[in-house]
Amino acid sequence: MRQDFKISYSRVSTYLFCPYKYKLVYLDNMHIPVNADITFGHIIHKTLEQFHSETEQSYDNLFEYYDSSWKKDGFTDPQQIFEYYNRGKHMLENYYESFSESEAEVLYVEKAFDANIGKYRFIGIIDRIDKYSDGTYEVMDYKTHAKIWEQERIDKDLQLSFYAYACRNVFGFNPDKIAVYFLSYNKKIYTKRSQMEINGAVNGAIEVAEAIAGENFDPDTSKCQFCNFKLKCKYSIANYSEHNAESHS
Repeated sequence: MRQDFKISYSRVSTYLFCPYKYKLVYLDNMHIPVNADITFGHIIHKTLEQFHSETEQSYDNLFEYYDSSWKKDGFTDPQQIFEYYNRGKHMLENYYESFSESEAEVLYVEKAFDANIGKYRFIGIIDRIDKYSDGTYEVMDYKTHAKIWEQERIDKDLQLSFYAYACRNVFGFNPDKIAVYFLSYNKKIYTKRSQMEINGAVNGAIEVAEAIAGENFDPDTSKCQFCNFKLKCKYSIANYSEHNAESHS
């Protein structure tokens, strides 16, 4: 395998879930089936990117971008589209109210970074970076999930550790605030990252990159029930069990 491939949070998390899933997605180019949640997340991210990229950030413009970003891929029926559209509308109304009251300057939205970790290149995109009048920085990751995460999960989230690494090593500032912004609740939950935690995340990413370079794609069958490819993967225990159930029915 070529050694100049790029690593990212998505690639690391996919590999940690199951090395063979990594192979299916990134080497065999099998696509994860699109569903309503995936499409909805893309719509909201695109809407907010457009909104913050324009000089005039009005309520009407926000919903103009929302409508222009809307697409039907992954939705099962008109009723589901209606429910998600209204959920997004309510979400953006609350977002706009909070944004209008904020004193922070939005420095970047969907800010891409490209960093070196060991001999590998690490790429990613940070949803939003704000700067306050006292010189402090806030980094945030948007989530459109219907359920909010527990603090413990946020404190251990790898993606936020990679964000902190990028801020320090690519953009040249220390993130004073690191948050997951749960848009469905219009709520930010804050966390911190020590240098030791950041180093641990980076070293873990390097280990994953080395394993990928070494073509170690042994399947982790303990995750089969939760995998998008459980009915397609030749190693899937879920596939095997369901096939046997059907053959004996």
